Amino acid sequence: MRRWVVMLIVFTLTAKAENAAYINWIAGLPDQGISVEDQDWQRLVSNPSSEVLQSMVHRYAFYVDQGRLDKNLFQPGWRIEDQSRVKKNHSSKYSIQDLKHLEPGLPQYQALISSLKRLKAWSLMADQEFPDDLIFFEDDQHPAVARLNQWLMDLDLVEKLEGDIYTQSHKDVLTEVQLKFDLGPDGRLGIMTRQALLAITHQRIRTLKANLERLRWLPSELPYPHIRVDIAGFNVAWVKSKSKQVMHKAIVGTRYKQTPVFNDQIESVTFNPVWKVPQSIAAHSMLRAEKKEPGFLKREGFVVYESWDDRAPVVSIDKINWQALTPRTFRYRLEQQPSEVNRLGRFKLDLPNQYGVYLHDTDKPELFKESRRSFSSGCTRVEGIAGLIQTIFTEQSMAWVHKPVPEELTYKRRLLKTVPIYFVYFTAWPDESGRVRFREDIYQQDKAMTSWF
Repeated sequence: MRRWVVMLIVFTLTAKAENAAYINWIAGLPDQGISVEDQDWQRLVSNPSSEVLQSMVHRYAFYVDQGRLDKNLFQPGWRIEDQSRVKKNHSSKYSIQDLKHLEPGLPQYQALISSLKRLKAWSLMADQEFPDDLIFFEDDQHPAVARLNQWLMDLDLVEKLEGDIYTQSHKDVLTEVQLKFDLGPDGRLGIMTRQALLAITHQRIRTLKANLERLRWLPSELPYPHIRVDIAGFNVAWVKSKSKQVMHKAIVGTRYKQTPVFNDQIESVTFNPVWKVPQSIAAHSMLRAEKKEPGFLKREGFVVYESWDDRAPVVSIDKINWQALTPRTFRYRLEQQPSEVNRLGRFKLDLPNQYGVYLHDTDKPELFKESRRSFSSGCTRVEGIAGLIQTIFTEQSMAWVHKPVPEELTYKRRLLKTVPIYFVYFTAWPDESGRVRFREDIYQQDKAMTSWF
């Protein structure tokens, strides 16, 4: 909405100073990634009454608290509930302070807002900062190089660039941009490369708006301490407070076996867990492995049960004609016993949920070296999970087991207090320094949302 229209509304409602405050609050919502419809302003201009204004305030208050988009439509897998804090009685007025309190209280919200403001500024002033006749060559010195450094860092295209000299590092990152947009890869900042950077800027703006919306879908305040599983960021964090957290690398589900978005409570820790193989994995992956390498199941320490009945007897692996089985005829239950090759490793954090998802150790720690870590069937593998468990025990004044638990013994230890855990999906998220990082949309969850903004 043009500023002169806002000023007209303010002028029209000057009889009450509080009305101007409400209008300024609504006019500032785009800074949070919440667009204000022109038709709403037009309605207020047509009928500049306190009643119309308050109706508008109540509607946008709901958007700030619960989000503008329906999460069941735009991200139907989202299963984190949030209690609405908006006033149900539209005759009740909000104070401006009330409206500010509706904003998410998580510190990441303000970091994403700051990033959005910077990128919006770049989208408006890029042509002034980098005019058409400005083309950099290697070793050129120019004040605009320092501004380019900041733009590239705000776009999260580089880790760090300093100074006002155009270097090979600049050429490398711009060459990548040029290749992405099918431009001549000369590594120079010219008109078309500037246009490509603007295209990336606009896409990043849409991504920020989508993730600000996801933050509004979360509860305004989360309990502390809690555990956050950052799916797209491939990490697990023990979040002690708003400013203190300990990060662990994580492995999450593949695109076809996604780690779900939900919240739950961790109830206990299992030492040397038995892996009860899900039926779909047993009938496909495990059967395929046994057919390819006969004796695989025995070497890997699997026990085979006649059926999925809890009272089903054990069946000798050697007496089953594995080659004759198909996924359709596979009726057996597989359980991998504790060992060095057990898929769950030595530890498992237990949380009851409809997805059968939990946190656990791994027998393949080398996978944590990969940058894109979506290898699991939905559960989350945690690097250094023993340290995470020790942190939980220390928080609850629980001693670590006095003697090492034998590898063949499965042992469950119940926590004194359940630990809240949130599995979340964000493709833009601030790092520990507060700088917003943009992630790959590994589950293609952004498309519907960014096309709306």
